[in-house]
Amino acid sequence: MLRTLEEFFRALRGSGLEPGLSECLDAARAAGLVGIEDRERLRDALGSTLAKKAADRAHFDEVFDRFFAFGLFAAAGAAPDVATVTEPADPQQAELPASELLRVIETRDQASLARRLRQAEQAVRLDGAWLFTQRGLYTRRMLEAMGTPALSAERSELQAALDTGRAPPGAAQRIQRLRRAEECLFEEVRDHVGRRVAMYGGAAVERLRDSALAAEPLSRIERRDFDRMRRLVHRLARRLAARHALRSRRRRRGRLDLRRTLARNAAYDGIPFETCWRRRRIDKPRLVVVCDVSRSVQAHARFLLLLLYGLRDLLPDVRSFAFTHHLVDVSERFDADPPHIAIERVLDQVGGTGTNYGLMLRDFARSELPRVDRRCAVIFLGDARNNRAAPETAVLRTLYQRARQVVWLNPEPRSFWGLGDSEMQHYAPCCHAVHECGTLAQLERAVDRLLHSAA
Repeated sequence: MLRTLEEFFRALRGSGLEPGLSECLDAARAAGLVGIEDRERLRDALGSTLAKKAADRAHFDEVFDRFFAFGLFAAAGAAPDVATVTEPADPQQAELPASELLRVIETRDQASLARRLRQAEQAVRLDGAWLFTQRGLYTRRMLEAMGTPALSAERSELQAALDTGRAPPGAAQRIQRLRRAEECLFEEVRDHVGRRVAMYGGAAVERLRDSALAAEPLSRIERRDFDRMRRLVHRLARRLAARHALRSRRRRRGRLDLRRTLARNAAYDGIPFETCWRRRRIDKPRLVVVCDVSRSVQAHARFLLLLLYGLRDLLPDVRSFAFTHHLVDVSERFDADPPHIAIERVLDQVGGTGTNYGLMLRDFARSELPRVDRRCAVIFLGDARNNRAAPETAVLRTLYQRARQVVWLNPEPRSFWGLGDSEMQHYAPCCHAVHECGTLAQLERAVDRLLHSAA
């Protein structure tokens, strides 16, 4: 029973639910109190200790049904109950004599098969499987643990005897029965292993896919992965917000004023019952984001804006501009629509080809540069490929002198900067920082540095 519970906890973790050690101990005690004979009582006992939220409870119920489901030969009758399949298992008993295994398969004895399947599962440590490529390996091991080699051996002996003319009466029919039993058991065990692997390895596979996607160049992200990327970006925004919120709280609280604290607590023999803090006025940072939304940079602009607007708690004052040629203020779109919808509309409205950074900088100098002061940080996102137009670096140099910081995020590898029509060699000296941001992981590091320097 305890081992079954341990595997159930592992299945919950593999499916994305993360019960802690104390919850698992409570669940084991609850299961010991209610017993395993009544499936619904066991479900309620485990669910009340392992699922803390309503959403978690629905998740728990789904995993519980899948874990304790042994729907072998489902058409033959009702599935065995929990007590049948969680009884103390001796892995050595999983293997049956050939005649007994043949009888169990032919009569479709679900309870007996489920019990043997459970024992074989524990014998081969199926809970260690998490990749679908392991399904064949574990299926073979499970079949061996259940005794199918005995079926094969008997079938081979009968076939050899039949070939030499010394077979007993009914040998041909017996061979057919053995072959059908092997095929039937193989299909059932293979499907069972597939369901178990999906349950144990679901969360690990999802994490693996997320890691691969975070390291994938943003320009290669396919549309079918956009929803997953949005979830990744939201998770990334929450992580950055949590990381920098503590620093923000410390900054708001100020530093301990030792002299005033000692003076105020003189009546308590210097024991600091009351603390005094030095506070300084905090200027809320303003952020201006200028994104190249031409086709080669659209994907990077999409996820950068999604990330920045996911950090509204840390960056409440964000103004956004998009350009291919002329600068377009798109901030109002983000006030009216959710970020992921606003971004798509901006890309449809402003996106195009033939980027002209010089024209954009002249527009910026005319409309936005007078508003830039030392509270303002400006982020440029683009590959700096100016199609041989005038780079207008003087505007960027003036901005460098007026702004708190100017950051350039370039999606191209550093080795490409300055090659061909790239103006990065002229723009980089006019920025406080330049970062490569070809992947989501690089984008995270760049925004993390930005938040750190803004503190």
